[in-house]
Amino acid sequence: MEPLFLTLEQVLRVHRESLQRHGGSPGIRDEGMLRSAVDQPLNHFFYGAADLFGIAAACAYHIAQAQAFRDGNKRTTIVAALTFLEQNGVATRRSTARLYEAMAGIAERRLNKADLAAVLREVFSR
Repeated sequence: MEPLFLTLEQVLRVHRESLQRHGGSPGIRDEGMLRSAVDQPLNHFFYGAADLFGIAAACAYHIAQAQAFRDGNKRTTIVAALTFLEQNGVATRRSTARLYEAMAGIAERRLNKADLAAVLREVFSR
């Protein structure tokens, strides 16, 4: 069965809500990069691993690398990945320092998609 992928509108809502909760400058720096980042998990599904954690990692990785928002990119990255997992039936209430460290690692280019997928599996497959 094909997963439910995030839409551009969902990612924009996640970003808006993050700014409302935590502050920051609104706005998109590069809508084309954002659209491309949002589409990457679908490509990952069709041409890569079809596992939900790998797809969530692709979602987070590409949003983080796009840096398409003026502010709140890391927060949007983590919430978008968790939203993807939740809408596909993975309970994500558990949150760990390991998860936040991994998201920072993605943003800082210390980790790749496979690394993040492994962390997501570790945190949410228990």
